[in-house]
Amino acid sequence: MIESNGSMNPTPPDHVPPDSPNTSTVAATESSVEIRRMPVMFRSLRYRDFALFWSGNFLSNIGTWMQNLALGWQILVMTNSPFLLGLNGFLGTLPSLVFSLPGGAIADRLNRRKLMIFTQTSMAVLALVLGVLTSLHVIRISEILAISFLTGLASALNNPAYQALVPDLVKRDDLVNAVALNSAQFNMSRAIGPTLAGLALGTLGTAGCFYLNSVSFLALILALLVIRVPPRRLAPGPSVWGAMLDGIRFINQHRMMLILLSIPSYLSLLGLPFVVLMPVFARDLLKVGASGLGYLMAGAGLGAVLSALTLAAQKSAERKGTFIITSAAVFSLALILLAHAHSFWWAFFLLMVLGSTMVGALALTNTTLQLISPPELRGRIMSFYTLTVMWLPPLG
Repeated sequence: MIESNGSMNPTPPDHVPPDSPNTSTVAATESSVEIRRMPVMFRSLRYRDFALFWSGNFLSNIGTWMQNLALGWQILVMTNSPFLLGLNGFLGTLPSLVFSLPGGAIADRLNRRKLMIFTQTSMAVLALVLGVLTSLHVIRISEILAISFLTGLASALNNPAYQALVPDLVKRDDLVNAVALNSAQFNMSRAIGPTLAGLALGTLGTAGCFYLNSVSFLALILALLVIRVPPRRLAPGPSVWGAMLDGIRFINQHRMMLILLSIPSYLSLLGLPFVVLMPVFARDLLKVGASGLGYLMAGAGLGAVLSALTLAAQKSAERKGTFIITSAAVFSLALILLAHAHSFWWAFFLLMVLGSTMVGALALTNTTLQLISPPELRGRIMSFYTLTVMWLPPLG
């Protein structure tokens, strides 16, 4: 329950009525001792429910990145077609453009935890089907494309609920820490998943990676089954489309919302597409080949993780607006310098800066949006954020 003073009940006791005014106070009192035992950087993991949610997402994301690499390899082996490889990626992200905003409205109308259980189960089943068809040697490219589209659809419905659920699992003062730790686990899984996939491909084959991804979803599904989320009233309200329009009207009426959403829009449209050009940059300008490309991208990932952990270590996030704007400005400067870089180590350093400032700007934008969003509109508002970071980079 979120009270008028902004406090939250991360783990409400089962016997406390949903409308009890003391729910948040009870939870805060019960958990205060544990907060002192947890290092500041990881203090959000003291909350039982957030720790389960975070761990489940981390394991599931590792499996997802394993499947992404294995699936790309499988398509190339089957077709030797870069076009089909690109088409598969397009179909996997297309649902985010079409369904992210309806997904936000649905997340505000339904139980977010149950919605995530449904979407995660759907993606687990799709990964299992992909593995079975591959093991039986009956998989066709049309089936791969269909599964990628359906997985993208489930993900589009899942993401707004995921974003909106985080503030219900920690106290308001720890939300910056929680978002930063989520960013850290995402970037760590992006490094670990492909590495494990490379090892698994040689021993288990592509089907083995798909099976492992299917199993990895169980970690998050089990976490969602046992976590306790503060109850909220689910009023019938308008239709999904009407709810979407309500969200758009709310954002248009609040200048701060528009400013905050413009930051990830700018970074995603004009900044993040540099990742697509990195293979050409590494091969033709730096002359470092595939291994050098891997090290360069590792530099960006290292910067992202370090930035996320630095944010997580902060006891509070004062002057968030200044930090967001400064991070975006430094990102822009580093990108300009990278365009003129001719030294591998200089480029590596600049990519670390790019990864660090990108996470700094996006994580604090995410946090601020969640802090100023009314609980009943949080899913819709975060769906706009998801849309900017998912779809503007390909457009750029």
